[in-house]
Amino acid sequence: MNSGPIAYRYAKALLKFVQETGAGEAVYSQACVLVLRMQEITALAEAVQKNSELALDRKVQLLNSALGEPMQEELCKFVTLVHDQKRIGFFLRMLHSFIEQYRQANSIKVGRLVTASEVSGLKERLQSILSESSGATVILEEEHNPDILGGFVFELDGSRLDASVEGQLAKIRRQLVQNNNRIV
Repeated sequence: MNSGPIAYRYAKALLKFVQETGAGEAVYSQACVLVLRMQEITALAEAVQKNSELALDRKVQLLNSALGEPMQEELCKFVTLVHDQKRIGFFLRMLHSFIEQYRQANSIKVGRLVTASEVSGLKERLQSILSESSGATVILEEEHNPDILGGFVFELDGSRLDASVEGQLAKIRRQLVQNNNRIV
């Protein structure tokens, strides 16, 4: 069975439902948290998606605990629907699909910024510049990696800009090897 269309259709229905009720932003933020928790804690994902002996109310309790707050009513109804339709095994994929569809519907772009150390204000400046130029809301996930030595690596919409010292050294190394191979 192809799970892609199933997840997509359920996520599309959830998106339409939250747009009608006006709870889109709250459900979106809870879906993002649930995806992170279910990826971090595989036992949670397995208990919710694969444990058929676990009752619905217990699964809802687990999801509420993972969130640290009660689920939005719309998300709780969605979990109930998915469980009753025997599609709970696709729940994580549905959340991923919902997040993607919500971002597309609300012009939200998520990127990644990797720097060697913390640079104050860089993330905010980049978000502001990119939001103005693209007309979309840009959210950057910031990461620090001392292995890049300096500079930054930036990813957005499948594009990658590597302005790190590590990346530049690797480029020089490749060029030297290529030039050296031509001489021999």
